[in-house]
Amino acid sequence: MPKKDRSFTAKLAHEVRTIAHENCPVCGKDRVPVVHYASVTDDQGNWRPQRRRIKLCDCNRKQIYG
Repeated sequence: MPKKDRSFTAKLAHEVRTIAHENCPVCGKDRVPVVHYASVTDDQGNWRPQRRRIKLCDCNRKQIYG
């Protein structure tokens, strides 16, 4: 009999417990981890997505999102 995977709510609760929120040294607000997708070109000139996990607060929101 196959092992039952965790439910979505259990996975979400685990993620909330394990992700450490830290305060921004400039504005003092919480820095929230988000996934940022960008389109980049490789050596041959082909486009591909780039996925990065960054911590976002009010200070760097304009730099990230433009």
